[in-house]
Amino acid sequence: PARCLSTLISHLPPLSPDETALESKSKKTLMNVMKEFIQTERDYVNSLEYIIENYIPELTREDILQALRGKRNVIFGNIEKIYEFHNQYFLAELEHCENSPFTVGQCFLDFQNEFYLYALYNKNKPKSDALMSEYGNTFFRKMQLKLEDKMDLASYLLKPVQRMGKYALLLKELLKECPERESSHHTLKASEEMVRFQLRHGNDLLAMDALKDCDVNVKEQGRLLRQEEFIVWHGRLRKNINASHLPF
Repeated sequence: PARCLSTLISHLPPLSPDETALESKSKKTLMNVMKEFIQTERDYVNSLEYIIENYIPELTREDILQALRGKRNVIFGNIEKIYEFHNQYFLAELEHCENSPFTVGQCFLDFQNEFYLYALYNKNKPKSDALMSEYGNTFFRKMQLKLEDKMDLASYLLKPVQRMGKYALLLKELLKECPERESSHHTLKASEEMVRFQLRHGNDLLAMDALKDCDVNVKEQGRLLRQEEFIVWHGRLRKNINASHLPF
């Protein structure tokens, strides 16, 4: 049987120059995507650490504004938990995928629960933005000048939101290079969908909190499937209502 297999392989037609060029281009693309995946992940972890080490301690200053006292979680959300996840677990997992790019999809799916941290971060972001706009930008400016940094804290606090968008783009690039017949194609697609879901789920959570006078506990109804503006008819009255489609 081994001899037959060897004979069969030896009789397979060689790749044409065009096929060889395409294969080489695909490998180069995969290498570049993985290089970007890993390097930007390292940069991201460093940025989160930078925020935690330099800006969070500012809230312990004696001259802190009264409006900012006790507002650590409002301004920074769960950024420390996000940092812990990426620094202790996810960065290392991505680095292990460097030579096998198509395994990245499974890496994301293995940490699906941890990526829920981003939905919570996005849910809190409007409150953070409002407080930063009114008081925080001026208060944290002193530290920015001390660090001689061109970027302000508000820009750094956008990085978790931007990172999820970057994941979606990079996963899409890998998906383009992965043949549909490969089992990894399904996991890459599922991981991209998971990332995009978490991106919008923060808005879903905000929509659920905004519901008033609801006769049921919406948090017991399962995952929110969709929220958008829809039309309600009542007799001759027609209204546009911005509410949620719930999984009842």
